[in-house]
Amino acid sequence: MKFVVVAEKPSVARRIRTALKEEDILVTSVRGHIMDSEFPSGHGWRECSPSKLFDVKEFRDEVRDLRSIQELRKAFKRGNILVIATDNDSEGELIGAEILKIWKQVKGNAPYKRMRFNSTDLRELRKAWHSLEDDLNWNWVMKALFRQRFDLITGAAFTRLLTLSARKVNRGIKLISWGTCQAPTLWFVVQRERERIRFKSRPFWTLRAVFQTSSGEKFEAESKRFRDRAEAEKALEKASSTDRGEVLKFDERLLEVSRPTPIRTDDLLRDLVRLTGLPAAKILQIAENLYANGYISYPRTDTNRYKTDFDFETPLKAACKGLGIEIPGVPPSPRQGKLDDGAHTPIYPISPYSGSGPAAKVWAYIARRFLANAFYPDAVRRERSAEIDLAGIRLKSSGAETLVDGFYEVYGYFKPADNPIPELKEGESLRVIAVKLHEGRTKPPNRLSESELLKLMEKHGIGTDATRASFPKLIADRGYVIKEKRAFKPTPLGMRLIEVLESIDPKLVTPETRRRVEELMEKIEAGELTYEEALKRAIDEYKPLYLELENRISSEAAKLALA
Repeated sequence: MKFVVVAEKPSVARRIRTALKEEDILVTSVRGHIMDSEFPSGHGWRECSPSKLFDVKEFRDEVRDLRSIQELRKAFKRGNILVIATDNDSEGELIGAEILKIWKQVKGNAPYKRMRFNSTDLRELRKAWHSLEDDLNWNWVMKALFRQRFDLITGAAFTRLLTLSARKVNRGIKLISWGTCQAPTLWFVVQRERERIRFKSRPFWTLRAVFQTSSGEKFEAESKRFRDRAEAEKALEKASSTDRGEVLKFDERLLEVSRPTPIRTDDLLRDLVRLTGLPAAKILQIAENLYANGYISYPRTDTNRYKTDFDFETPLKAACKGLGIEIPGVPPSPRQGKLDDGAHTPIYPISPYSGSGPAAKVWAYIARRFLANAFYPDAVRRERSAEIDLAGIRLKSSGAETLVDGFYEVYGYFKPADNPIPELKEGESLRVIAVKLHEGRTKPPNRLSESELLKLMEKHGIGTDATRASFPKLIADRGYVIKEKRAFKPTPLGMRLIEVLESIDPKLVTPETRRRVEELMEKIEAGELTYEEALKRAIDEYKPLYLELENRISSEAAKLALA
């Protein structure tokens, strides 16, 4: 019996072909989704009111990749059993269902199987080949189909209404898009900008003194902030009247710094955005290429704990060889997280990567964090704090230093700098080396970095580990934000869009409404709701918001139409 194996990407197909070269199989691939959901005829931009889109129940398949479909049809004629080898997540499952649809058109009810794997390690691929499943996970298929069609309905309806309304005022307007994830992502950026606009900077003054212990160690201490300059100058005069200070209080504690947990997609993106300055969408693309070529495990995962039978040996050797370090002579003892998405492992290295550029940085981060988590101990830092009396004025000093490097030895990306202060004793007399008045101003909160934005999105349930990275890029591509010094700044259009939508109903932009949609997807996955039930609930949530916007948009369109 001739098997036809279909992977999601050509690079994965090459790995499968290498792993199963002794089998009687034909391996081919698609390039992501080959079909998409589209409205039936009569529902174009000028063919119906956008409100009618909420009533659509039946969708047609829109061919996204004709070339792949033609190649599949040719391959299917040569085989008797289909093996779907797409990525092991809900989107991969939907792509598998699209492939299966073509298979049935060509081969009728000929048998098919599902091949599941979380890395393209050749041994795992061979193991997956000998553990083929009899069917797709149809809950996953329906979850992804729900997302696809819900986003199509709401995105198209709101985008058409906003764009067409603005064009009535300014015919040069190209597109004003809206989406249930896109809007709250922009809202987070706008909210931070509003905090900055509202912020009123005020001056303050502090006393800074340099002290010296009897053994000659010097350190600095600082007073509370004075809001009044005259009061601060009076304190300076008083503090300058003596050359000795007295230790009122001294505390010291040892702080154990825990190793990082195994890597989830959200961890990977947040950290590497900070380390490289690259957009999250680009980092995820790099990680997917590393996965497809056999260097790391599947990079779209919400799992941060290893199963009890996980084989640490292969990733350990790969990480140490790729980093050029010796293998630690200790057994694995990972610090486990609490999350398990039920389908994937954490992200870990599969084989050494010898390339350069951004891909090398992504791979090295994954390798170092894997080692830090499973083969290195926690770090230990010593923290000290003191309160000192200087002529009746209380000053404070604090500092810390790392005593045991632990995991920082291999994973030093975010190791804090040492700034120790000496050991002191209560009642100890200190020599005053210098006293000065420092003037400063309060500063507004920083604009959101992409790392901070991703963290907010995860906290509020906007998108998933697989999709979250795309939305910061999307709001930039739409002209709603720009990036300045690695932080997002809303454009006038982005500010106006949020203001208009918010004035009509805050639920159009705040994250709570979309979070409920994500909860519906989880219920589909768990088998608690059908696709049809979930889609009805979601549409019932958003259609009233659309109608409210439709009723009031004519009075607000001029704001959106400004060039």
